[in-house]
Amino acid sequence: VGVSGLDKTTSMDKPFQSSTFKHLKHSACVGLYNRNGRSGCGTTDREIQSGPLYYYNGAESPPVETAYVAVLEEYKFSAKIVTSLMGQSGSYLQGILVLNGTVTDNSGDSTSANMNGVVSPGSVYPLGSGTPSENIGYGNTEYPWNGNGDGMNQYDLYGVPIVYVNDEEPSQFIRQASQSQEQESEMGSKIMSNFNYYMGPDGITSTECLTWKDSHNDKWHPKCLPLGGASVWGFAGSPPPQQVFKSAAVDQGDDAANADGNGRKLKNNANIQYNVYESQKPAIIVGTSIDSTSMFHDLVPGTNEGATNTLTMLMAAYLIGQSVNDEALDALSNRIVFGFFEGEAYGYIGSRNFLNDVLNFSCDSNYLVNSVSNDANSELACLYPMRPNMKFKDIGEIAGVLAVDQVGINMEEGLLYVHNDGGGDFGSFLANVLKSSGTSYHTVASSEAQNNNNGGDYPYPPTPLTALQSISGGGYSGAVLTGYDYVFPKRPPYQSHLNWGNGGEISLKSIASAATLMARTALAAAYDDGSFDYETAANYAANTVAELSPDNAILKQLYGCLVHNGDCRMLNKHANQDAKNERSRSSFEIGTGASLGTPPNYYVGVYSPENGQPFVRVGNQVYGAYNGADYGAKDSDAVGMQPRMLQQAIRNILNDFLGRGQTDGNGRSCSKESDCANIDYCLTDSDSATCSAKGVCVCKRAYFHTALDTSITAAVNTDPGFFSLDYDDEQSPIWTEPFWSSTVGVKMYRDTPIGPGYL
Repeated sequence: VGVSGLDKTTSMDKPFQSSTFKHLKHSACVGLYNRNGRSGCGTTDREIQSGPLYYYNGAESPPVETAYVAVLEEYKFSAKIVTSLMGQSGSYLQGILVLNGTVTDNSGDSTSANMNGVVSPGSVYPLGSGTPSENIGYGNTEYPWNGNGDGMNQYDLYGVPIVYVNDEEPSQFIRQASQSQEQESEMGSKIMSNFNYYMGPDGITSTECLTWKDSHNDKWHPKCLPLGGASVWGFAGSPPPQQVFKSAAVDQGDDAANADGNGRKLKNNANIQYNVYESQKPAIIVGTSIDSTSMFHDLVPGTNEGATNTLTMLMAAYLIGQSVNDEALDALSNRIVFGFFEGEAYGYIGSRNFLNDVLNFSCDSNYLVNSVSNDANSELACLYPMRPNMKFKDIGEIAGVLAVDQVGINMEEGLLYVHNDGGGDFGSFLANVLKSSGTSYHTVASSEAQNNNNGGDYPYPPTPLTALQSISGGGYSGAVLTGYDYVFPKRPPYQSHLNWGNGGEISLKSIASAATLMARTALAAAYDDGSFDYETAANYAANTVAELSPDNAILKQLYGCLVHNGDCRMLNKHANQDAKNERSRSSFEIGTGASLGTPPNYYVGVYSPENGQPFVRVGNQVYGAYNGADYGAKDSDAVGMQPRMLQQAIRNILNDFLGRGQTDGNGRSCSKESDCANIDYCLTDSDSATCSAKGVCVCKRAYFHTALDTSITAAVNTDPGFFSLDYDDEQSPIWTEPFWSSTVGVKMYRDTPIGPGYL
């Protein structure tokens, strides 16, 4: 909400003596916990920290004998400046206000001109050495991908609350007020700022806050929630034969099915088995990150990270759906699986969970049930450890990973880059296909990162390929397509609140080329018969998949949604339809989840029933996981999930792009999933249909998957929001966000009897 009633002629005392600052937008630096400690900002305790404003230009020493609040331009906001203030002032530094830098300062110089020198708050070794994720890296984890990074988002700034003032005009008032010593003297008062931003105590870890018990009654009372949410994945082509199935004993009737007396309906646990088909085709995982981060968690534009990654992958799926029907895809040697992974900025949360589940997850037969207890055709779910569907087990063998990252900006005009260590046949095949499959606007070159004296280990960029390599100990290979060569671009800065698309910096030509290359390479990999003849496979793919135009209407529409307006009509329409389908399927009151916002925010958020944590209804109770015997005793028993709007939209869009089957665009009309029973153009027995936002029944291709640290699982027979460490691998970072009061905020006022306004 903007500040009403202010203009550049308003007197300097007015905004601090009235309610005009009451709705001033600001974004806070939030404290987080991890396995080893704490990072981020916050006051030292629940007491207010306050002081007069002091404009710090980096040249003069700050006050050392009196409390103050530093005012910084955003182009000066860096680890060096913040640690310098802390070192010079000690406990006198009460907080920091970071000003929006797109206005003109007193000297007449545009502060935005200084943005070229802004550093990234991300680590110089993203998810690598010196970060809480270093134990789950692979290859050379000391390679400086983010050469412009100062690592401030890893710093423990306990005792230093920091907020960013979002709007230009209030920033200008604060700037002038904090610089105007003469005016303060004339008025006989000072402009003050109070910080109420307690984010939990120092000196504890994620494992402690998740398992916290109140001392007076020993009751389990967690003080934080894990970061996470929901990932989205989907098949191109018909789903494979179901690998989890009902054995013959179930078909003998309910008495035989429920001989153990456990009360579960339709799927007797003792008679549900895993079937590994010898003819199961290997799957190429085409994956990316759909999130980002910054120092200010409600200001994470992620334009050249989560936004362009998501856009590139959606358009690659669109190209395959437009170019190859299910019958042709099903006849290929390998299978294509798309993966949109959440929480990657915090230790590959989504991709590690998904890939580890595909490779290693097994559900005890006692807890394997229909996700809707009174529907024998509903997808199978695992009640403990909770998995809302088991479709991922149908993927079978993984051939490798083809990943895409940060392709919205080219380090060199007309060039994209491929990262591959050359150590595996499949990864080398993918790299060769990419390099031989240029578009009208771009060619692909090998990254020079491998030649930069990196100590012998290959420097994998931080993508889902690294997650697979880490999980498997290097047992798989793959390739990564990027817009950068051997270092991330400096502008926009990586993992920064300034990673936003302005002035045409993001190239639709580059995104269109990357989508074309990803689609063609995925199809070439599916076509290959194991001979790794990349030239023949690349020619087949190029002749099958037409090049995507940067003027494509769907590309432009999605770009507007993902980069500028996360509340756009297109995302809303698809997310609303996905929610409607889920209500029709499960009877849960699933709604449209929290939106990206305007401008979009790609911070992962906390894992909760409102953001991707699955839940199970058993009778009148709802649990995060369940190992009792009463599921199915009531027809209303079911497993559900409420993702955010982005994931709902991605799933419905994927179903639309990839699920047309053999319809040639002419499918049955629908308004909800239950209208799509017995669709004859979905080709296999394991196939089913759902309703697209276009009101047409399409074959179901996309699914949600939990994006949660692999060391954490939902506590059994307990409300959602409680988590156990029963599967702790002692390696993953376990990022959590502490609970904090709804009254947090900043007051700004003139030190007079006149009442304060609110920031």
